[in-house]
Amino acid sequence: MRRHRAIHLSHALLCTVFCCLMTASAVTEKEILLEFKGNITDDPRASLSSWVSSGNPCNDYKGVSCNSEGFVERIVLWNTSLGGVLSSSLSGLKRLRILTLFGNRFSGDIPEGYGDLHSLWKINLSSNALSGSIPEFIGDLPSIRFLDLSKNGFTGQIPSALFRYCYKTKFVSLSHNNLAGSIPASLVNCSNLEGFDFSFNNLSGVVPSRLCGIPRLSYVSLRSNALSGSVQELISSCQSLEHLDFGSNRFTDLAPFSVLGMQNLTYFNLSYNGFGGHIPEISTCSGRLQIFDASGNFLDGEIPSSITKCKSLKLLALELNRLEGNIPVDIQELRGLIVIKLGNNSIGGMIPKGFGNVELLELLDLHNLNLVGQIPDDISNCKFLLEL
Repeated sequence: MRRHRAIHLSHALLCTVFCCLMTASAVTEKEILLEFKGNITDDPRASLSSWVSSGNPCNDYKGVSCNSEGFVERIVLWNTSLGGVLSSSLSGLKRLRILTLFGNRFSGDIPEGYGDLHSLWKINLSSNALSGSIPEFIGDLPSIRFLDLSKNGFTGQIPSALFRYCYKTKFVSLSHNNLAGSIPASLVNCSNLEGFDFSFNNLSGVVPSRLCGIPRLSYVSLRSNALSGSVQELISSCQSLEHLDFGSNRFTDLAPFSVLGMQNLTYFNLSYNGFGGHIPEISTCSGRLQIFDASGNFLDGEIPSSITKCKSLKLLALELNRLEGNIPVDIQELRGLIVIKLGNNSIGGMIPKGFGNVELLELLDLHNLNLVGQIPDDISNCKFLLEL
């Protein structure tokens, strides 16, 4: 009997201790959130008006969600125009998985204490006014799947340590910052990476040679940097590509046209680089390809008639090259084209009949070519044409 009573007392004591710990944790997390609110200097939409000391964070605080145990799991406050600095107190939220604060006006840096948030899956701090260097400690967070620091004012280099333990990471965006230096070779450590966007920075050097060793890599955007070198062989082995944007860099040698045949490719942009040589005959083309932009290079030779194998094209941009020959007659087969830009080349001959069949055409750029003859009457069938 005494033993039975002792077991009940022991069980009751454990329950009491557990409940006390839960209450203490809840109070502590409330204090953490109120400290975060205290660092907000401007809340024009009263987004944090529900964050009061008498409220329950799990039920009452706008943008806050908790797990089944009552611990804060998500903070989602996007496009709320909050101004201020990020509170280091958030490092005390040990069960936090999602931190989404994009579309605000946070300034300063990312507190070093956030390196203790080992449970984080997703960090989205894009479209703020954050500055300083990208913290290396983010590379020590073992559970990160999604990291978006785009559209801020980060400077310096992309730290190699950022990709130290990124085996679970699927997407990284550092675009629209002021980052310089090279792309770290450690990026290839992210063996489950599906996409990255480093566009609109000041990056230089070459693309990591083992990039296409990442098997599921489908989205690559390096637009508007100062990257250089040859990428033809490197990119041709990226078998899962859907979106490739190398526009506005300093790449040279032959363009990686071989990727056009990859079955999932939808977007292909090599514009404004130093690519030369011919556009080869296209043996196969992705049935999903909508954007083909190789303008502003040193391409020569003729536009191959096999371009018509890219049957889903909406934009074909080849202006500002050294292309010769005639406009392919069969281009009329690309009935979904909205934009055709061929200007500033050495293309001659007549404008082929049949453009009128491309009924959705809005822009037809044929300026500064060596064309002869008259504009075909059937172009009047293009009822959406805004510019010729």
